[in-house]
Amino acid sequence: MAEPAMIAPVAVDIEVVWRRVSTDPSLAEVLDDRERERAARRGNPARYTTAHALLRTAVAEQVGGTPQAVVFERTCATCGSHRHGKPTVAGHPELSVSLSYAGGLAVVALSRGGEVGVDVEVVDDSDFEGFNAVTLDPSEVPALDRLGPDRLGVARARVWARKEAVLKASGHGLAVDPRQVVVSGPEEPAALLRWKGDVPLGTGVQLADVPLTEPGHVAAVALLSDRPAQVRLVSA
Repeated sequence: MAEPAMIAPVAVDIEVVWRRVSTDPSLAEVLDDRERERAARRGNPARYTTAHALLRTAVAEQVGGTPQAVVFERTCATCGSHRHGKPTVAGHPELSVSLSYAGGLAVVALSRGGEVGVDVEVVDDSDFEGFNAVTLDPSEVPALDRLGPDRLGVARARVWARKEAVLKASGHGLAVDPRQVVVSGPEEPAALLRWKGDVPLGTGVQLADVPLTEPGHVAAVALLSDRPAQVRLVSA
């Protein structure tokens, strides 16, 4: 008797939307009062404003209505506070969202198939003395040590973005030491190799590099799911 055919699991869609940081004053009109106040307290309010306007617009396209009508709730996975933490969309618990901004880019990720996390990094920001000591598990060091100086900056930024994406998907952020998030080498396909955090993730993790074309930036996206992920990149 023939063996029954194995059915491959259906891939989970992740939409990643990006845009360049803008000083367009109309973006602030999309934000709520609390977001505008927070933007005003920043040294570079354009990054915060662009990212949060992008998030609101992307969510509205998914759930309907206007960007201004979107309501976000937050709960910190570490301390339980509602004043900070990973954002969720009120009334749409099935939709997971994440945002990140650095340098000249803002990036948003959305998925209905598990908790998602996205991170964008400026290459030069990760190229500093002591990076290994504060970022890497000892098992990750050899993959970076064998790279020449011309490839090291991008490699460090890629590793950091992968770790941060996983931490954002988990909801813990940097409350978990990034050295406890062990990822594949920077020149290998993105993968979470080991999670050493005290709180188990409770599921598999899908990890992917985001193929940005903007010079000087790298990004990664993570999904808490046992199913494979399919990333769709959109320019806003």
